[in-house]
Amino acid sequence: MTAFFSLGWQWLVSATLFVGCLVYLILLSLRVTQNKQVTRQLLERIEYLEDQLQIIRRELSGVAERSHPPESPEPVGETAYAQAMRLAGQGLDSSAVAAGCGISRGEAELIVALYRASQRP
Repeated sequence: MTAFFSLGWQWLVSATLFVGCLVYLILLSLRVTQNKQVTRQLLERIEYLEDQLQIIRRELSGVAERSHPPESPEPVGETAYAQAMRLAGQGLDSSAVAAGCGISRGEAELIVALYRASQRP
């Protein structure tokens, strides 16, 4: 009879472990399913945000194009000083005028000052 109890006890422990493993596998399967759903939702959200980013980029490129009007071509044979006066008329400062015309900064400062003085009423 002792052998029967000993065999029954081992069977009971084995059955309990088996049921425990099944419960663990079921819970693990549920967790995997939940993770797959969350991953799918995150991927859909990323795709949506990428689409929104593309729309914003297109809108910004349109704004950038509208904010920078096409530059007028430089007249042929224009002297550096005439070009400097034209750039000063566009509102550039002396360092930008000097860099754009290839004249010294002192010359550019003088031209910008003369242009501004001529515009005063």
